[in-house]
Amino acid sequence: MTSSIYRFKMALHITDHEKLSRLRSAICAFNSKMFSHGSMSFDAWLEIITDDLVPRDPYSLRHFTLNDLRSRGNTEEGIARLLHIWDGADGWIESSGYQGMPDGKFHPQMECSYYGLKLPREAISVVDSKETFLISLEKLEASDIIGIDGEWKPDLVEGHKNLQLISILQLATRSHCFLLDFLQLCCILHLDDWKRLSDIFNSPAIIKLGFALDGDFARLEEIPVFSKETTANYPNLFDVKPIVKWLAAKDPDMFERRTEREIPGSLTGIINVLFGEPLDKREQISNWERRPLRESQIIYAALDAFCLIEVWDVLRSRSADRNIAFPPGKMSPVKMSPVKAEVFQRAAFLRMLKVPASSKKFICDTHLEGLCKKLRNIGVDTEFADKTWTEKRILEQTMRDRIFLTSPARWAIVREQVPDNRCFFIPSNTKLDLQLMYVVKHFNIFSDSVLGRRCSSCNGDVFIHATRHEVMLLVKLSPTSEAASSPPAKPAENVTENARDNPIPTAEPDFATCFKNVVEALESIDFLTGKITENGISVAVGSLQEFKMSHVKHYYICSSCGKVYWFGRHVDQTRHVVKERLLGLQPQHQLKHLWKSLTWPAFGLDLAYCQ
Repeated sequence: MTSSIYRFKMALHITDHEKLSRLRSAICAFNSKMFSHGSMSFDAWLEIITDDLVPRDPYSLRHFTLNDLRSRGNTEEGIARLLHIWDGADGWIESSGYQGMPDGKFHPQMECSYYGLKLPREAISVVDSKETFLISLEKLEASDIIGIDGEWKPDLVEGHKNLQLISILQLATRSHCFLLDFLQLCCILHLDDWKRLSDIFNSPAIIKLGFALDGDFARLEEIPVFSKETTANYPNLFDVKPIVKWLAAKDPDMFERRTEREIPGSLTGIINVLFGEPLDKREQISNWERRPLRESQIIYAALDAFCLIEVWDVLRSRSADRNIAFPPGKMSPVKMSPVKAEVFQRAAFLRMLKVPASSKKFICDTHLEGLCKKLRNIGVDTEFADKTWTEKRILEQTMRDRIFLTSPARWAIVREQVPDNRCFFIPSNTKLDLQLMYVVKHFNIFSDSVLGRRCSSCNGDVFIHATRHEVMLLVKLSPTSEAASSPPAKPAENVTENARDNPIPTAEPDFATCFKNVVEALESIDFLTGKITENGISVAVGSLQEFKMSHVKHYYICSSCGKVYWFGRHVDQTRHVVKERLLGLQPQHQLKHLWKSLTWPAFGLDLAYCQ
């Protein structure tokens, strides 16, 4: 996907003003791609604007979009189409004084020459039923070569860190191209059906071709038969991209005297070098989950897979002319990012397990303090390795089954010193929520409570339950408390059992149940000194405010450090992040596979939704 997609992401925690600003920037970028650069098709642009971006705040973004288009050239057809869809856009014509009203069809100023598909239209099949799937398998099994490519909906919300699963998988032979509709097939096919497709990839009699295939196969990983294998395990599977680079290094004359460094890195660039015309990529950024697919999407998808076979034939022919052995031996795939490489290396094993949060133990390096707190908030035992931690201490902790999370640079050094699978790196330049999502999905952790089962400050897991009245007594003993100026509270000895009849609050049941190891304040706190009896630590009530305390009935105090917890907006925000970022943003067909292997009772989700 192009960089313009990744520049305008709306994280869950940003303000409404920031979100609106980024939405406007994204709209301007796509308007520019469509009407200034011509790198999108008109229909793909229309889908993104009307189905994804503008509906997030239609009242303000409709007028903004129309005004931005009006400031550009050759946009009359786009304005007319939007006005028709939006029923005049709430009086925008009158308020703006706009007078141009063409037919609403886009008329490009100049049509470029693109490389065309050599297959007839009737040879392209959209496979969206079990019957057509079985027919396609028969033809694929009889083929000697298959071109593979995948399409997925661009993620305009979470960014490229959130791996979108495949919507369309294209499999092309010399005479046919099958577009496997995963939105439909994932709902109707069984494991045995997918096994037949996996057997085709595993067949040594069939040459399989792709371009940067690691990304395509990674998006198939929720289907069990694909999660057990990586691209390196399939026989006769070739990535065209490194082969072209390798041949250019062998003989630059093969590509019009282009050296390895001068060969384009994209498929459309290689097609242009070999055949004199580039691929038409204007449908790449479009909604691949919308049904039915448009005809231009079908042609684009088929060509992306079929052209790999044509490239293969040209490379084989030119290699034979120059006495270069072809195909080359086993080649390393195009190098993925370190984070993806670590994820995919162990994903097959880890995804087979259901791991309670309490069963995993981590150590977060110095720069991952924020991630450390996030993990503790979902009940994961996580130590923070500040500057006082030595390498020896880290090694000792990893020997006790703790997993060290660190930076890529330190990982390259430490991983050889610690036991296997006890050192992983986390991209430090990503947002905290994405770091949390990476760890949870990588280690397949589900929280067996709601949230906040460990102290985010000290990693303690024993909490002291206190009522509002008991906390007010502690506040009076703290000279730094913002609520200390309120009227005097009753003495500690006047606390009766009637005031503690219901220690588990009914207003916040999820919040109360996330504290498993709970003791009562009367038994654990000295109300004369305001300190925890066991260790002499003062209860941290200094930041409590009286107007907030009037709305909270129950508090939970960490018995190790004295930090006070209560139900509030911050708890809702954390729950929202975990539910939406880790679960809620995936399409229904992707969730079906997730729910078959994992259950998430902690978040109160209705599992029947995916049955």
